[in-house]
Amino acid sequence: MAALNPHVAASSTTESSKKIAVVTGGAKGIGAACCRLLARDGWAVAVNHRTGSKAAADAVVKSIVDAGGDAAAFPADVSVEHDVVAMFDSIDTWASQIDGRVAGLVNNAGVLNGPNKCKSIEHANVEDLNAIFAVNVVGPMLCTREALSRMSKTINDDSTRGGSVVNISSGSAVIGRPLLYAMSKGALNSFQAGAVDELAAHGVRVNAVSPGMTDTSLIDDIRNNFDLTKIPLGRFGTPEESAEAVCFLLGEKASYVSGANIRVGGGRPPGTFLG
Repeated sequence: MAALNPHVAASSTTESSKKIAVVTGGAKGIGAACCRLLARDGWAVAVNHRTGSKAAADAVVKSIVDAGGDAAAFPADVSVEHDVVAMFDSIDTWASQIDGRVAGLVNNAGVLNGPNKCKSIEHANVEDLNAIFAVNVVGPMLCTREALSRMSKTINDDSTRGGSVVNISSGSAVIGRPLLYAMSKGALNSFQAGAVDELAAHGVRVNAVSPGMTDTSLIDDIRNNFDLTKIPLGRFGTPEESAEAVCFLLGEKASYVSGANIRVGGGRPPGTFLG
């Protein structure tokens, strides 16, 4: 992991401070669409990426800056606690430079498979389970913890603070496939259910978007063989369609929405646990 900038405390915030949205996995797919559309809506955007996606993250930042917005790229593996802490410290430094404060977090970074690509109980192994849960569950928890310390009205004794968290979940959480990925998204939904009350006490909302089959690299291995008749609208979604739901939930128009999970799946139901 490339070295991050040393921590410099952010300047005191006011109601006029620029609102910064941190988007994990912001270099590609739904994450990149979130970055661009949030910038369109006036957010300054911290584009998180893994080191291998630096060029793509830099391109997202350039597109935002060229359009007159504020954005910067921040490398970190969200499954590594030290990386997450160092990333938010670096975002603090940037925030002080642009007179901004962290007011939004999009927990988008995710992986579909572990290193062995197991997809069944028969072939399940701990290495794959740990790899998927580290990014898809531990990462959002760590990032939410760090964001909360910056957004909280109570921790900071500042009534002008507050914020919003949006988790990118999936209909797979209920459909159950691919198995380990689906398990991780179910855990992410449980994390949200448990976080609503605690975060509300800090002036922070938390919601989720559950994309269906979306035209990103995550579906490359099944794209050509997928039965589109399973989707009432008859097509894959675009990253921007999920990102628009994220923008709504992160913004003030959703000020009374917390604990929600918006399905963006073209009419394909996510299933049910009711039996």
